[in-house]
Amino acid sequence: MTDRIPAPVVVTGDHSPWGEAALRWAAEYAVATRSPLEVRPPAADPVRDLMPVGCRAGLLVVGYRGVNGTAFGLGRLVLPLVEHAACDVVVVRGAAEALRRAHRRVTVLLSGDVADDDLALARAVAYAEQHHVALRVLHATPSLPVRADDPVWPVTHADDVLRGTRHTSVLARMHPHEAITRYADTDLLVLAGHGPVTRAALHHAPCPVLVAHRHPVDVAPPRSAEHDRAAHAVH
Repeated sequence: MTDRIPAPVVVTGDHSPWGEAALRWAAEYAVATRSPLEVRPPAADPVRDLMPVGCRAGLLVVGYRGVNGTAFGLGRLVLPLVEHAACDVVVVRGAAEALRRAHRRVTVLLSGDVADDDLALARAVAYAEQHHVALRVLHATPSLPVRADDPVWPVTHADDVLRGTRHTSVLARMHPHEAITRYADTDLLVLAGHGPVTRAALHHAPCPVLVAHRHPVDVAPPRSAEHDRAAHAVH
């Protein structure tokens, strides 16, 4: 029986500086994961061109600003792909050190949503293992005089999910956009969901950002020990 061919890494092939950076990032990732690389030529409507591709791709890679973008902010392709793609999306941005993968670290940015955080943790663990880099868990929450939530809980949950996996955990008493720029020594920022934490990362991250989606469906998020015990009790 032959091994299954991985789903392709698909990247847009425009000639902007960030488009070229996205192509380099995608090519290196495809080699590391032994995945086919597919370069899409420039299209009049890149969003419409790439959306169907996500149904068969393992990863879509785009530069955070393309040839049709403005001088500031995100390109018009980024948010529609991040919100609606059928597979994971990497938005290539950040400092030269991160683009060269010089930090040898991947960081998971937690949002506090269990399903999103578990999905992001699974993707980050896979990346860390494939590229032989360190794994860091980061949760940012400002100090408040009165609050209804437990700010430590997302990190505690992540530590439980990652039990047996080498990692470091950081609880940053600041807003997410502040933590994103403070903890800049990372080559990739991984998160899931479409909320304000994701938007902060897309606008402020000093490195490429991977936004995880629930496809491909054969990639299951890690389960906590409590989840396993609960499932065993039911059966």
